[in-house]
Amino acid sequence: MYKALKSFSGLVNMTKNEIKEIKDEAIAKDLLQAGYIEKIKEEPKKIKEEIKEDIEKVVDKVEKEVKKKVGKKAKK
Repeated sequence: MYKALKSFSGLVNMTKNEIKEIKDEAIAKDLLQAGYIEKIKEEPKKIKEEIKEDIEKVVDKVEKEVKKKVGKKAKK
């Protein structure tokens, strides 16, 4: 797995910070040497789980705020 250090396009297209598997080793080697990508050690599954947890925390926070506001309006 590789992470884009900057956005680029060509045989492989990536935006900055995008994580992607590049199966063609020659292309990956060229992009590494050019400084466009870096190899990452984290498993994509772990990254997805961290993002999912972050999203769940935000959703919980939003739901609590909505309940507070709805409760205040109901009291009026």
